[in-house]
Amino acid sequence: MVALETIIVRNDAILDANVGDETVLMSVENGQYYALTATSRAVWERLKQPVRVRDLCADLASAYQTPLETIEADTLEFLSYLEAQKMIEVRAA
Repeated sequence: MVALETIIVRNDAILDANVGDETVLMSVENGQYYALTATSRAVWERLKQPVRVRDLCADLASAYQTPLETIEADTLEFLSYLEAQKMIEVRAA
């Protein structure tokens, strides 16, 4: 389960490519494609290196000038989806 203190990183098995204003992801394991735009694309870019979710949210709140509480709720929801699809990995703190 992804929480604010969780450290996460991209799953290396997920293929990605930038196509115009989108990032397209492919999970060979799931046999599915995913298209990311705007904020979800920014989150994916930040997951190249392990990051604590709390720090990721703070960076996004600053970059988008959006209340931290809103960013935390939206980001946790998105990251939970990525975790369910096995697109991110949880690392030990």
